[in-house]
Amino acid sequence: MNRDTTSFMKKEFKCSLHSNNFKARKETFLRAYKSRNPKSINKYRRVTVSPIRYAGGKSLAVGHIIELLPDNITRVISPFLGGGSVEIAMCKFLGLEVFAFDIFDILINYWKFQIQQPHLLYEKLAELKPDQETYDRVRNILKDHWEKRCMLDSLSLAVYFFYNFNLSYGPGFLGWTSKIYLDQKRYNAMLQKVRDFQVKNLYVECATFEDVLARYPNDFFYCDPPYYIGPDSKMFKGIYPMRNIPIHHNGFKHERLRDLLLKHKGGFILSYNDCPTIREWYKDFQQTFPRWQYTMGQGETRIGKNRLERGVGDYVKESHEILIYKSPSV
Repeated sequence: MNRDTTSFMKKEFKCSLHSNNFKARKETFLRAYKSRNPKSINKYRRVTVSPIRYAGGKSLAVGHIIELLPDNITRVISPFLGGGSVEIAMCKFLGLEVFAFDIFDILINYWKFQIQQPHLLYEKLAELKPDQETYDRVRNILKDHWEKRCMLDSLSLAVYFFYNFNLSYGPGFLGWTSKIYLDQKRYNAMLQKVRDFQVKNLYVECATFEDVLARYPNDFFYCDPPYYIGPDSKMFKGIYPMRNIPIHHNGFKHERLRDLLLKHKGGFILSYNDCPTIREWYKDFQQTFPRWQYTMGQGETRIGKNRLERGVGDYVKESHEILIYKSPSV
């Protein structure tokens, strides 16, 4: 994209955000982020607005999700914040108010500092070097906190979480390092995103999806739960908050979420992994099947045991996505 086009888009965004017409703001965004590569499988370009790298992030799904938003809403509730790409885009480009939640308390602690005190977070992160020695030290301290052998203050916890997550392979909480990100230039670019992060009307809190759905019975929801693991699913192992400790993924109450969403009056967009079980559960609602390239593990050339056992002969991870839409009934 050339500089003139980028400048024009920025002016369009600025004008559209001052408009009271939500539909016009949405159309402006979708037009700006439509893929211009006729050979790409992606209908929309990646929206890189989140400072944190996050497994299962939806940077390539933002356009598909925003396309489904009803034209008469003023706020969205998100019970699974994760990396926040969709939620930030809704605030930043559409002027929506977003109430976002997650059960992972360490993640929410980071987001509170990122939203409320980005410069403080930046200053503390700038004191750390992106090298193996520092990474190992931070990881060990973070692990001690996780296993309750020590208790970090909230600022240190936010700093160490971001550092560990963004410099890890995958990425993954308490994971091993990625040599790609042990680089001062890349680290500086990450920290600039932390420092310059400005989003209005994004509010975060730690809570379960059951509590959130009970609290907002008439609001429109965007839900990005942990993907379903089952015999008919390509998802074979939990990854939240990390593959070796998937306590927020394994045993996730998918049937409970389904039952609550089927009764929810405010309408919703649900992003899930495409498999027969999920299609059947939500068969009465609009279903679309976008495609994009997964970024988790991008650059990895090894073929894992699970892929070999399932007869997959290469390391390329094909998408298996479904977006489910239920219109509001209030």
